Amino acid sequence: MDFGKTSLMQSTRRSFLAALAIIGPAMLAGCTWEPLYGSAGISDPSAAGSTLSQVSVSQVDTRVGQQLRNHLIFLLHGGRDPLETRYEARIRVSATGNEYAAVRNIRDFTAGAVTVTVSYDLIDTTTNSRVNGGSRVATAPYDRTTQNFANSRALRDAENRAARDAAEQLRLALAADLRG
Repeated sequence: MDFGKTSLMQSTRRSFLAALAIIGPAMLAGCTWEPLYGSAGISDPSAAGSTLSQVSVSQVDTRVGQQLRNHLIFLLHGGRDPLETRYEARIRVSATGNEYAAVRNIRDFTAGAVTVTVSYDLIDTTTNSRVNGGSRVATAPYDRTTQNFANSRALRDAENRAARDAAEQLRLALAADLRG
């Protein structure tokens, strides 16, 4: 048995662990974790979403836009009327549909997808200044058959799903805008 090698390995291992004990905390000192909807000083969990509940949502003029707006209001206010509004989310919604051709015949569409795009500007109503803005996109697929009513209903359901998804993405974007 070679005692020189084991002694060298033990010495190297001790040196590595000592360096790790010194450098490790220094490397982790820059890492932080905070909840997205709360702050470190809030002890009341119901107050964490209070800033989001101060956001009003502008009117829209399309059915898909109304679906998105209704779901966003529910996400922001929890089904309650806001007590006071400090911010306004001015949204613009557009929906486009695509139909995909089947392999057997180019005229038979068997699948489709709806894409909903929402652009927004977050306005601070006390100063009438723009806090932030951007856009979010959501897509929902649907199946088509030879029945016209089933196709129109599948298209409407896909529009509703895409609008709900875009509203959830928009809520996260508003929370991030108000957080930072």
